[in-house]
Amino acid sequence: MRHHRETPGPLGEYVDRRGVCAVLCVALCDLLLGWEVRLLPLYAAGPAVAATRATARGVIGTGVFAALFALVLAWYGQVFGTRRVLPALVAVVLVTGFAAVAARARARQEHRLASTRAVAEAAQRAIAPPLPGTEGPVRIAAAYDSAAAGARVGGDFCAVVPVQGGVRVVMGDVQGKGLGTVGLSAALLAAFRDSAPSEARLEGVGLRMACAMQRLPDEERFATMVLAELTDGGRTTLLGYGHPSPLVIRADGGTTWAHPREPGVPLGLAGLADLRPGRWHGRLDEGDRVLFHTDGLVEARDAQGRFYPLETGSALLRGAPPAECVERLRGDVRDHAAHEGADDRALLLVEYAGGPAPGRGEPDAAAPPGPLTRAHLGCEVCPVPDCPLVASLETGGGRARTHPTE
Repeated sequence: MRHHRETPGPLGEYVDRRGVCAVLCVALCDLLLGWEVRLLPLYAAGPAVAATRATARGVIGTGVFAALFALVLAWYGQVFGTRRVLPALVAVVLVTGFAAVAARARARQEHRLASTRAVAEAAQRAIAPPLPGTEGPVRIAAAYDSAAAGARVGGDFCAVVPVQGGVRVVMGDVQGKGLGTVGLSAALLAAFRDSAPSEARLEGVGLRMACAMQRLPDEERFATMVLAELTDGGRTTLLGYGHPSPLVIRADGGTTWAHPREPGVPLGLAGLADLRPGRWHGRLDEGDRVLFHTDGLVEARDAQGRFYPLETGSALLRGAPPAECVERLRGDVRDHAAHEGADDRALLLVEYAGGPAPGRGEPDAAAPPGPLTRAHLGCEVCPVPDCPLVASLETGGGRARTHPTE
């Protein structure tokens, strides 16, 4: 993001306009009050005001202007040479000196903040680069609200990666919120981007991400997520890891929750249960849309404590390009939960742009995947001792549940 900065005029480098306006305001008051009352010390307001925006040179120039203007009015008011002039000049000089020092410190701080902001924005783009508007057979629009003001990354994460014959999608939520969760989000996103284009099976992508989480030192958080694969023909597979189910918005006007029969276990909790994800199959026709989201959407409450009604709000996701629809929903949720504190909230709207997919509701033509093995994950060289994923694999937890289609 580029930040606009005012360009000084011919005299802007030496005299601040706001400080000059402050001096002129004091002079007007001085004239209106009459010669009995002299406001000469108040001309120091000029350099004080200038210190809020001007350079040290501009503050000094404004102070000189204020002192000269005070002397002119003192002469015009026939108090020049009296005891009232010297204290006023001393006040203007002292305030100008202190204001110039403050302006120099402010300029240095602004430079450091600008450098920090540039680094932060580069890091945010590296962790969560902008998603393309079109990828493979889908059109994409995303929005993110972080619990940390000004941030575009946090505990929620999403990504779309093209694969042969379609795309793969991830939407996830790390325990906690704000910038304290960025490290784990970045690790999970990196694992997804690395494995999604190369893993033959969607379950393998989930295991790679679980492995990446286990390798993080002293990380006791867990993460929910949903993985999806959408083919050029409209066939859609979803794997749920304890995450809120996506909402399918049909082009013909209906809506369907993509609920797996089992919710699946969040990443990081493999030691408590097997790591098999919940599974859902469906078909999309041209114009159908899928809204992936985090719990920051459905758990947003109004002043009466009512959750955001997503099925009602789904009407905002029709009749316009995906990007516009996402902004509509985003604004509606903000209005609904205006009294609440900030929370991480991610939205990803995927529209299937391919041709009509015949036979909605048909079973997945692919054979049920077999179990993943320790050799598949490279457990022989992994440095994590007593990894709970290994125990789950050995007991058959790597075999995905197979469920009927929608």
